[in-house]
Amino acid sequence: MNIEQLIPNKPKQKRSLERYEKILDTVEKILLRDGVHAVSIQEVSKVANMKRPTLYKLFPSNEALFHGLSERHMENFNSLYRKNTETSAIKEVEWYFNLFIDLVSIYLNQNKACAALFFYLDSFPTYKGTSLQNKRFLATTVFEILSKKNIKISVDRVYIASQLCLSTLAISFNEENFISPRYVTEGKKAVNAYLATN
Repeated sequence: MNIEQLIPNKPKQKRSLERYEKILDTVEKILLRDGVHAVSIQEVSKVANMKRPTLYKLFPSNEALFHGLSERHMENFNSLYRKNTETSAIKEVEWYFNLFIDLVSIYLNQNKACAALFFYLDSFPTYKGTSLQNKRFLATTVFEILSKKNIKISVDRVYIASQLCLSTLAISFNEENFISPRYVTEGKKAVNAYLATN
């Protein structure tokens, strides 16, 4: 499969953009109702009451559907994290990761479809690339904030710390279908212990 089939064709015109968002809303609805395995161009076409050629113009593959929905949620979370850190003068990396863990757990609890993308998508080999992209994007957001605050830490350490966090939160979500405060605390302990090492 070539790269053009993986990336959605996000339109610029208002009416087309509304159709694009309606499709993503439908993907989210199917994802919540039936799970990752049920999302397909055919199912979205049926549920959204749209013709398949219209869908294919915007989303050339099933992978593009997940990519588009992931992009929407990553942009929303990125904005949330930036708003909560932009005025901070704190210079401790642990504070930024604790805030990251708090915000990501709240966001995923309020956006179950996004949680499904984070915690289940990589179990499907064809969607593993989108899953990895989501996790890299989150780590990049944290790294950019830390860099702007002149906090020295390598991009690899930020990525590993963010993965520790997400792995801990995934256990809670998989067991309870939400992220409990107990696992948020455990995620913070794991990340802070990792950051304390050299």
